Amino acid sequence: MSTLNFDRTMTILPFSDPAALALAIQAIYQGPILVQLPRVFALLAAPTCRGARQLDDTKVRLPGKHYGTAIGSLAKFVAQAQAECLPAAFNRCEQFRALTGSFIRLPFHSATVQSTTLLNGTHQGLLLDEEWRALFEGLESCFETNAAEPMWNHRNYCAPLCTSCNLSGHAEGSITEYEKAYQFGKARGLRLFLTAEAAAGEQGSYPVLGIESHQVCIHREGPGLWRLKEAIPMALRSW
Repeated sequence: MSTLNFDRTMTILPFSDPAALALAIQAIYQGPILVQLPRVFALLAAPTCRGARQLDDTKVRLPGKHYGTAIGSLAKFVAQAQAECLPAAFNRCEQFRALTGSFIRLPFHSATVQSTTLLNGTHQGLLLDEEWRALFEGLESCFETNAAEPMWNHRNYCAPLCTSCNLSGHAEGSITEYEKAYQFGKARGLRLFLTAEAAAGEQGSYPVLGIESHQVCIHREGPGLWRLKEAIPMALRSW
């Protein structure tokens, strides 16, 4: 049974609702969608230059900001990386599962490559549990046959863009409260809001872990970081 809530122009329903994926696919072609992740509210958009521009408009994006993605297929994410730049401890899909609950930053291209999604050739994807990845993978399937995009250095990567639900550079940072997220979505004209139960414990933006050939770096702290640090082999710890 569907649990849709039509709030004037914004449809609100749980991400686990049977209708959620179909509505998300329909909505993401039109513009960003709002999602309540376990620890923070986020925006998803099409992994295209048009999708990035829509996020720019929604967030009033400041210069120098980059967009990550929400990983559906872990295999497709890892396949984008330069294999020779990955350490032996993190060069196969199953090795990354211990980092669930973080943004994983991998070297997609040489360090000279810069774009909306690439910082010094690297790109970061958010890895969540299987229930969320099923939703993200459903969205990925819509963009598998897209033409190569300049922001992917003239390749195609199909995971949905993923960024914090807030105005770029806002003093209060990422939104972790339902009412604030709801008001943001209404004010920015978003058409779909997928909700979920908040995880117990600390709320906030997910940690960012950079995987390099000889080390793993913490680019941003966040909820669950202590557990993630324990999953990194001693020889790769940069802290």
